[in-house]
Amino acid sequence: MSRKIPKKNGKVKKRHINSVRKSKIYNKIRKITKKHPKIKQKIKNIKDLEKKLYYAMVWEVTEGQKLYLLENSDKRGWKDHHLDHIYPLAMGFKEKIPPEKIGNIKNLRFIPYEENLSKGSKVTNESKNALRRIKRLK
Repeated sequence: MSRKIPKKNGKVKKRHINSVRKSKIYNKIRKITKKHPKIKQKIKNIKDLEKKLYYAMVWEVTEGQKLYLLENSDKRGWKDHHLDHIYPLAMGFKEKIPPEKIGNIKNLRFIPYEENLSKGSKVTNESKNALRRIKRLK
Protein backbone atom coordinates (compact mmCIF):
# COMPACT_ATOMS: atom_id res chain seq x y z
CA MET A 1 0.00 0.00 0.00
CA SER A 2 1.37 3.41 -0.84
CA ARG A 3 0.39 6.94 -0.08
CA LYS A 4 0.82 9.99 -2.29
CA ILE A 5 2.94 12.65 -0.66
CA PRO A 6 3.10 16.07 -2.32
CA LYS A 7 6.57 17.49 -2.88
CA LYS A 8 7.51 21.17 -2.70
CA ASN A 9 7.69 21.51 -6.46
CA GLY A 10 4.08 20.35 -6.83
CA LYS A 11 4.89 16.85 -8.09
CA VAL A 12 3.53 13.87 -6.24
CA LYS A 13 5.86 11.25 -4.82
CA LYS A 14 4.68 7.78 -3.83
CA ARG A 15 6.13 6.41 -0.68
CA HIS A 16 5.28 3.29 1.25
CA ILE A 17 3.41 3.86 4.50
CA ASN A 18 5.97 1.61 6.17
CA SER A 19 8.73 4.07 5.35
CA VAL A 20 6.61 6.92 6.75
CA ARG A 21 6.20 4.91 9.97
CA LYS A 22 9.96 4.25 10.12
CA SER A 23 10.61 7.95 9.63
CA LYS A 24 8.31 8.81 12.56
CA ILE A 25 10.06 6.25 14.77
CA TYR A 26 13.50 7.62 13.82
CA ASN A 27 12.30 11.13 14.66
CA LYS A 28 11.01 10.03 18.08
CA ILE A 29 14.30 8.26 18.83
CA ARG A 30 16.28 11.30 17.66
CA LYS A 31 14.21 13.60 19.88
CA ILE A 32 14.82 11.41 22.95
CA THR A 33 18.55 10.97 22.32
CA LYS A 34 19.01 14.68 21.67
CA LYS A 35 17.45 15.43 25.06
CA HIS A 36 19.33 12.55 26.79
CA PRO A 37 22.61 11.85 24.92
CA LYS A 38 23.59 8.94 27.22
CA ILE A 39 20.59 6.95 25.98
CA LYS A 40 22.06 6.85 22.47
CA GLN A 41 24.91 4.66 23.74
CA LYS A 42 22.50 2.30 25.52
CA ILE A 43 20.40 1.62 22.40
CA LYS A 44 22.98 1.82 19.61
CA ASN A 45 23.20 -1.96 18.96
CA ILE A 46 19.45 -2.59 18.75
CA LYS A 47 18.45 -3.29 15.14
CA ASP A 48 14.65 -3.57 15.49
CA LEU A 49 13.35 0.01 15.27
CA GLU A 50 10.28 -0.50 17.43
CA LYS A 51 12.37 -2.20 20.10
CA LYS A 52 14.93 0.60 19.90
CA LEU A 53 12.20 3.20 20.41
CA TYR A 54 10.76 1.24 23.35
CA TYR A 55 14.17 1.01 25.04
CA ALA A 56 14.78 4.74 24.45
CA MET A 57 11.39 5.56 25.98
CA VAL A 58 12.05 3.31 29.01
CA TRP A 59 15.48 4.87 29.56
CA GLU A 60 13.99 8.36 29.25
CA VAL A 61 11.49 7.51 32.02
CA THR A 62 14.23 5.78 34.04
CA GLU A 63 16.60 8.74 33.93
CA GLY A 64 13.73 11.02 34.96
CA GLN A 65 13.30 9.15 38.26
CA LYS A 66 14.85 10.31 41.54
CA LEU A 67 17.63 7.71 41.32
CA TYR A 68 19.51 9.23 44.25
CA LEU A 69 16.80 7.74 46.50
CA LEU A 70 17.88 4.20 45.61
CA GLU A 71 20.33 2.28 47.75
CA ASN A 72 23.90 2.31 46.34
CA SER A 73 23.13 5.17 43.92
CA ASP A 74 26.40 6.80 45.04
CA LYS A 75 28.27 3.75 43.71
CA ARG A 76 26.92 4.00 40.16
CA GLY A 77 29.57 3.35 37.55
CA TRP A 78 30.52 1.00 34.74
CA LYS A 79 32.83 -1.13 36.92
CA ASP A 80 30.94 -0.72 40.19
CA HIS A 81 27.13 -0.72 40.41
CA HIS A 82 24.72 -0.75 37.47
CA LEU A 83 21.20 0.55 37.40
CA ASP A 84 19.08 -2.57 37.03
CA HIS A 85 15.52 -2.86 35.80
CA ILE A 86 14.29 -5.62 38.09
CA TYR A 87 11.70 -6.70 35.53
CA PRO A 88 13.84 -6.65 32.34
CA LEU A 89 13.33 -4.22 29.49
CA ALA A 90 13.37 -7.08 26.97
CA MET A 91 10.47 -8.79 28.71
CA GLY A 92 8.64 -5.47 29.07
CA PHE A 93 8.89 -5.02 25.30
CA LYS A 94 7.80 -8.60 24.65
CA GLU A 95 4.84 -8.34 27.07
CA LYS A 96 3.92 -4.83 25.79
CA ILE A 97 4.22 -3.25 29.24
CA PRO A 98 4.18 0.57 28.98
CA PRO A 99 7.64 2.22 29.24
CA GLU A 100 6.33 4.35 32.14
CA LYS A 101 5.94 1.20 34.23
CA ILE A 102 9.24 -0.50 33.30
CA GLY A 103 11.16 2.73 33.90
CA ASN A 104 9.38 3.47 37.20
CA ILE A 105 11.52 3.70 40.34
CA LYS A 106 9.65 0.71 41.82
CA ASN A 107 11.30 -1.42 39.13
CA LEU A 108 14.81 -0.02 39.64
CA ARG A 109 17.76 -0.82 41.86
CA PHE A 110 21.54 -0.53 41.85
CA ILE A 111 23.35 -3.87 41.91
CA PRO A 112 27.00 -4.88 41.40
CA TYR A 113 27.85 -4.80 37.71
CA GLU A 114 28.84 -8.49 37.62
CA GLU A 115 25.43 -9.47 38.96
CA ASN A 116 23.66 -7.26 36.42
CA LEU A 117 25.67 -8.63 33.50
CA SER A 118 25.05 -12.24 34.56
CA LYS A 119 21.33 -11.58 35.15
CA GLY A 120 20.78 -10.22 31.66
CA SER A 121 17.09 -10.35 30.80
CA LYS A 122 16.26 -13.40 32.88
CA VAL A 123 12.99 -13.38 34.79
CA THR A 124 13.64 -14.29 38.43
CA ASN A 125 11.29 -14.56 41.40
CA GLU A 126 12.26 -11.01 42.27
CA SER A 127 11.33 -9.97 38.71
CA LYS A 128 7.92 -11.61 39.08
CA ASN A 129 7.33 -9.67 42.31
CA ALA A 130 8.42 -6.45 40.59
CA LEU A 131 6.01 -7.19 37.73
CA ARG A 132 3.13 -7.46 40.19
CA ARG A 133 4.16 -4.12 41.74
CA ILE A 134 4.47 -2.29 38.43
CA LYS A 135 1.24 -3.68 37.00
CA ARG A 136 -0.58 -2.04 39.90
CA LEU A 137 0.85 1.37 38.97
CA LYS A 138 -1.53 3.84 37.34
